[in-house]
Amino acid sequence: MKHLIVKFTCAALAAISLFSLTACGNNGGGEKKETTAPTVAETTAEPTTAPKEMVKEIDLHTLHPVNEKGDRFAGVWQIVAGTGSQFENFYYEFNGSGTAYMTVGSMGFCGTYGIKSENGKDLFITQLMVGLNGKYTYEFSKDGASVVLTDIEDNNTSTLKKVSNYSAVPNAPESPKIDEALLGAWADEKGNYLYFGKDGVMYDSQVGVTFYFYTYSAADGKIEQTYTVTEEVNEKSTYQVKDGKLVYNNIEYSPVSADELV
Repeated sequence: MKHLIVKFTCAALAAISLFSLTACGNNGGGEKKETTAPTVAETTAEPTTAPKEMVKEIDLHTLHPVNEKGDRFAGVWQIVAGTGSQFENFYYEFNGSGTAYMTVGSMGFCGTYGIKSENGKDLFITQLMVGLNGKYTYEFSKDGASVVLTDIEDNNTSTLKKVSNYSAVPNAPESPKIDEALLGAWADEKGNYLYFGKDGVMYDSQVGVTFYFYTYSAADGKIEQTYTVTEEVNEKSTYQVKDGKLVYNNIEYSPVSADELV
């Protein structure tokens, strides 16, 4: 199995109050009296940290967002001609800030990409194992909806076309069995994530490596879960929720806020 974690911080609120009071006076009878002002202790409130609200539910479609203004490659693409076009079910997402994802069905692999100049040439560089993996010169169409990549090693070309409204998240199953004790997000000590939605869709991610979207049913310590590649793959897992911890396939997870998922 596979999984991940993202760190969060809470804002600290500090309030400091400081005041002093002095007074002096004379009486009208000519006898001078000195009055010493009472001393008021300076007080300083201890800084307080507001607890972060635990988010139990998230829309999985919001994961792996793309900053369309990040760079010209930002978006989701398919190879429609040339080298790699045989991988017609593969999608390549570039998030606009150097992170790349290759997905097929409801599973994905994490990678990197970048644009840099070498020997006077602007190059697109990515590492995604299948279809796209290397250094390429590139030429965009006028509308930016397609791009031709030329591999600098062998001069082979790949034509990519931008894809709209793509998502690897599967449709929710009909009438799944849901154990409410599972619902929400969990993380193990290595930073791997699990998320169980009340709609019967779960997320399983290993930071920077792989991720899976499953449909699932859970009851009595057993999970039946399904993801797709070019066809469905069925898996079975075990779980136990006790003392606020989840043991999933013999690995312990702690609850985290669902908005930490990446």
